[in-house]
Amino acid sequence: MEIEFVNHSSFVVRHDNVVLMIDPWLEGRVFNNGWELLAKTTFGFDDFSTVTHIWFSHEHPDHFFPPNIARIPEEYRKRITVLFQVTADKRVVNHCKKVGFKEVIEMHPDEHIQLSSDLKVMCEHYQEGDSWIVFKTKDLTVFNTNDCGIRDKNDALKIQKKVGKVDVLLTQFSYAYWAGNREDVTYRRKVADEKLEGLKFQVEMFQPKLIIPIASFIWFCHEENFYLNDEVNRPQKVYDFIVNQTGAKSIMMYPGDRYTPYQEYNSDSAIQRYNDDFVRILKGENLVKTVPVSEAEMLAQGKDFIDNLKGNFGIWTKFLSPARIWITDFNRAYELSLENGLVQADDIEERCDASLSAESLVFNFKFPWGNDTLGINGRYQRPKGGNYSRFYNFFRYNQLKSRGIKVGVGYFTGMAIRKVLVKAGLQKI
Repeated sequence: MEIEFVNHSSFVVRHDNVVLMIDPWLEGRVFNNGWELLAKTTFGFDDFSTVTHIWFSHEHPDHFFPPNIARIPEEYRKRITVLFQVTADKRVVNHCKKVGFKEVIEMHPDEHIQLSSDLKVMCEHYQEGDSWIVFKTKDLTVFNTNDCGIRDKNDALKIQKKVGKVDVLLTQFSYAYWAGNREDVTYRRKVADEKLEGLKFQVEMFQPKLIIPIASFIWFCHEENFYLNDEVNRPQKVYDFIVNQTGAKSIMMYPGDRYTPYQEYNSDSAIQRYNDDFVRILKGENLVKTVPVSEAEMLAQGKDFIDNLKGNFGIWTKFLSPARIWITDFNRAYELSLENGLVQADDIEERCDASLSAESLVFNFKFPWGNDTLGINGRYQRPKGGNYSRFYNFFRYNQLKSRGIKVGVGYFTGMAIRKVLVKAGLQKI
């Protein structure tokens, strides 16, 4: 089996006559102009001429990115089979059928799919839409946990029984979401270290011989979130941690690098090139700028959002408390409530529940995944005197609906039970 690293979470597995592409995000900004790829991709859209299969791990745009999918030449798409976890909403499946892929196969839990006489794959949903995949040949098992932040021992043991002995583990290694306000440098350092501890936990549970770090090769490219780059785990730190703290071997791959387990491989060149990339991006040049939005448009979008929220979820919205929001464009506070929609409020930033641009707030109003995107791109602040949950809860309803989760008695009962278990230390947050 040969592994070619494409970029970020994307790589190509070649074995027998199978060329399986994973999560092809090759170029472009994602998460409302909040992320860019750290390094330039060398794999081009014409290179899809040899690809036989594509697996998408989940619907986030750094894994499933329709603008990049559209750039795969139509003649190549007609020869490619898509693999994707079975979901209730079937959005990804239906999109892939619509754009003309050869076939779309939904992958069910505990079901191996034979891609060749000596290569089979199995995929399973984990949490929050994420999924993992395992590749098996007669003498090699490659396990890709991707964005599945597996930290619960019981979960890991269940997965271990399904996956079996692991030779190569691919997993994420740094934070890629809001990690504190601008001044919270110590907190970001803690979050980054916890990511490495999560990697170590996966090594302890799955006992791989080799680790290939993936899924964190991005940088925060907007003027509102650029500060988040200060404490991300860089490749050298990750490589040293794996070798010194886990006892496993590791290789660090740069876009275009190819590797065949267990051949000799030197990571020095890849690490140096990533160091050069960080030097480049930390200059803070050519950052994305905030797009101005008028107050009138913001207020109108707020009214439409509240009207739709009450119309779609009725009685369940009675749980919502008004949220105070500081809009940086206008340097003033606003209140979001079921009674009045979005209106001006007399308050200071430090007491608000969230602080962000009008552009980001309108994005939340317009798209069910808006607040999910906001949490990932980090284009906001949490004032110390506020309660971010009040802001977040307004957008949770549409977020859940978009994931096929029904908001009702069952959901709120489960949420209450989960809070009790977390408080008792019987379940992780």
